Amino acid sequence: MRPLLLVALLALAGPALAQPPPAPQREAVVANDTDRMLMELYLFRPGGEEGADRLGSGVLPPRATLRVPLGRTRECSIEARAVFEGGDEMRRRADLCRNPRIGFAESGPVRDVTVVNRSDRALRELYLAPAGTRPGRARDWGADRLGSSTVAAGEDFRLRLRNTAACSFDLRAVYDDDEEEVRERQDLCRSPRLVFGDPDLPVREVTVTNRGRRVLRELYARPDGREGWGADRLGAETVEPRAEFRLRLRARECRFDLRAVFEDSREEVQRGLDLCTQRTAGFGMPVIAEGGARRVTLVNGFSRTVREAYLSPADDDDWGEDVLGDQVIAPNGRQTVTLEGGCQADLRIVFDNDAAEERRDIDVCALGTIALRPGWTVDELVAPSAAAKDPQPGSIRLRNAGGLPVVELYADPPGSRRGEDRLGRTVLGAGEMIDFAPPGGPGECRADLVAVFRDGRELALPGTDLCAGREVVLQ
Repeated sequence: MRPLLLVALLALAGPALAQPPPAPQREAVVANDTDRMLMELYLFRPGGEEGADRLGSGVLPPRATLRVPLGRTRECSIEARAVFEGGDEMRRRADLCRNPRIGFAESGPVRDVTVVNRSDRALRELYLAPAGTRPGRARDWGADRLGSSTVAAGEDFRLRLRNTAACSFDLRAVYDDDEEEVRERQDLCRSPRLVFGDPDLPVREVTVTNRGRRVLRELYARPDGREGWGADRLGAETVEPRAEFRLRLRARECRFDLRAVFEDSREEVQRGLDLCTQRTAGFGMPVIAEGGARRVTLVNGFSRTVREAYLSPADDDDWGEDVLGDQVIAPNGRQTVTLEGGCQADLRIVFDNDAAEERRDIDVCALGTIALRPGWTVDELVAPSAAAKDPQPGSIRLRNAGGLPVVELYADPPGSRRGEDRLGRTVLGAGEMIDFAPPGGPGECRADLVAVFRDGRELALPGTDLCAGREVVLQ
């Protein structure tokens, strides 16, 4: 009986004992032994579908390795395809049961070429083809040899040519303004140095200053009389208000046109600048001339805060931007704003309770100060010269007779350290006047007054009585 029972138990357990073990977990260790960025990686069964890029949105840098899990599989043989920066490909086959490492390394001759950019524009693309094999269509030049790199003006770049014994090449360079330069039959064995631009051309340098209150977004330069502006000379940079940018040009010409574009898309053009003698150029500087920038002081005589103010040329259909920006005008406070355009303007103010008032056809050339008070929208507005020959009570009148705009003004308690610039975003043009009251109120009349002109010269008037009701000449 017992032998029969044992035989039956063994018969039942047989299938379970005969079941094969689960497939092992496998992974491939991919090694990028080149000096190029590996952009795409495909691992698949030989002869099968490639599937998805195993790198996804990532890359495998030079001399780096990556472990790629393959899941449970009994398969040992695998094929790998790698796509490098510039579009070159490599393929490898491996037996993962013997060695999980799949290495991609350079094979064949490698030729180093130095690319030198001596132009005043960035070199964006570079194409090479063996001499005499270059087809006529640009797309047949093959991959851009710079890949994601660019060669900035004045910089060098090392280019590696792989798997080629050829010496003579045709080449095509593309600059950041889309201009192209094509050269034929360049012998890179005899001279492995490609120089773009004429190094014998003189360098013209000019410091461009943003004197406006908007960010300078784009800057263009062209020889005087040329058509088209070419590429933005700032590239990815911008110039903040009161900041500078050094513009570098290689050219035989001296006279250039410069064009600045601000963040609000407003443009300024200066023509025929002689960069052989002139080393600075400023954009955004308010000027007192027809069509220039006009400065108007708004005085709030209401009991509510003025939250927004819009000042636009009378012939415009759009109010434009809030000229107060992030400022407000508290009751009895004042703020100087700027109008870009002619003399006639419309003014709209918005209070902190969203109520608004408007006044049309104001002559801002004759009126330096506008008192906002109940009834101001129907009162006759007259120029200060006709309404009052003396400064407003509790203030002084500053008249700029210095020949250059005053760009900064400081008024601090006598003997104290210099505080904030009281002009803020505006300037006091040559020949202009403003009424200036003590920043700390009527109880703090005495102050050390310092005016800074555009050329950096400072005029110090220590212990000035800001409540004296007289005119102070700045010169």
